[in-house]
Amino acid sequence: MSPFPDDLPPLDCHAHIAPDVTPAQIGALQGAVVFAVTRTPAEAHRAGRRRDARLVWGSGVHPGVPEALDAFDRQLFRATLRNSCLIGEVGLDRRGNLERQRTVLAQILHAAQDQAVLLSLHSTGRTGPLLDLLTDQPHPGMILHWFLGNPTERQHAIDLGAYFSVNAAMPDDILTSLPLTRVLPETDFPASRRATGASRPGHVDRLEQRLAQLHGMTPEDVRRRFWQNLRELTTRTHVLDRLPEHVADWALEA
Repeated sequence: MSPFPDDLPPLDCHAHIAPDVTPAQIGALQGAVVFAVTRTPAEAHRAGRRRDARLVWGSGVHPGVPEALDAFDRQLFRATLRNSCLIGEVGLDRRGNLERQRTVLAQILHAAQDQAVLLSLHSTGRTGPLLDLLTDQPHPGMILHWFLGNPTERQHAIDLGAYFSVNAAMPDDILTSLPLTRVLPETDFPASRRATGASRPGHVDRLEQRLAQLHGMTPEDVRRRFWQNLRELTTRTHVLDRLPEHVADWALEA
């Protein structure tokens, strides 16, 4: 029997799942709630047609995928937000032309400006430029995915009001430097299976145990904290009512 209360399933706020995932494959996630980010407008379009009880689908334009940047259309992207409360994966990446990425992300942030959405933001190799852009165009739903900025950049992100999705591959000093009230779990599956130890989206056991040790808590308390953080973030961004019904209920019960 699981030691966790059955009203709080595992939560994964950044993982990659194919938009044609089958009910049997979703069943293999063992009840986890997963924020499923997409990489390209084509993936986002297919994902936007889905309605899944435990999956929150994102509308993404991955900065490290040139084809995604080329296919980005501001009006079409904004239209996808009618059916999605999650923008992701978007951001800046060390691969590719910074100005091109920055132009696309600025348009995405402008489209999100008055929308009840969360944003899962990628910053590999370009944390400084990302924070500069978020300073100019802040959004209350910012979630920095696998953020490895230096201490000054981390404090800047905290001051901006950002949340952080973290995983078991991140260093202890970064995990302990982030306010526990701003932390959400992620696996970034499947790209980082070896580094995180996650065998599937939603497999956050190792992360829960790690944070429990670092903060002198139980894994059960860590999971509840994750759900409380999600409730607080989705309440302040008016996203709570846009989540699948059961996901919203679990957030409210945490």
